[in-house]
Amino acid sequence: MVLVAGLTIGPLLYAQTAPDIALPPGDAVRGKAIFEGSKGNCLSCHRVGGIGSLYGPDLSAIGSPPRGGGGGGGRGGGGGGAAAGNARGGAGAAPATGATARGGPVGNPAAGPSGPSPEQLAQSILDPNAVVSVQNRYVRLTMKDGRTVWGKLLNLDTFEVQIFESTEKLTNVSRKDVRDMTLTSPMPSYRDTLTTQELADVIGYLMSLKAQ
Repeated sequence: MVLVAGLTIGPLLYAQTAPDIALPPGDAVRGKAIFEGSKGNCLSCHRVGGIGSLYGPDLSAIGSPPRGGGGGGGRGGGGGGAAAGNARGGAGAAPATGATARGGPVGNPAAGPSGPSPEQLAQSILDPNAVVSVQNRYVRLTMKDGRTVWGKLLNLDTFEVQIFESTEKLTNVSRKDVRDMTLTSPMPSYRDTLTTQELADVIGYLMSLKAQ
């Protein structure tokens, strides 16, 4: 828990080792249909091949092998995490072990190596808050007037919180109007939405997305 001039930043998200998730062979064609259809609704937050939203991580090359010999990194989000649904959280990337220095800005470091494993993708879909990349930190702002505002955290200073809203709008929110801010993924868990086979199919589709 971090207190910054009276503004509470809720439970921080830490990376965890991807669990040993046993999945059947996935079918990328079926996975694409779930990803793009109403059950997954992933394009409402993610983009693939120039189609979809800019709010969550672009997944166009999520299945590419790691760059520079790194291992286990991912684009997130997210969603995400994550790979689907907001797949709004982040998957298998560097952990966000601190939201901000006291009163200081939140940076946007260059993305790490690509190429999350199927297990990391599964974790991000089932538990979007398990692993969050530094470049894909999302916040829920509870305003003093009772409103709730979601956004991707871009910067935090003494006076304002700068976010990229789900409407793809860059917004500066005055901190004097914010009651609290929680780092959490807006991506829902798909644990009770997708069957094990459907999860494997979506992951099969994501792993098929390679850099051009």
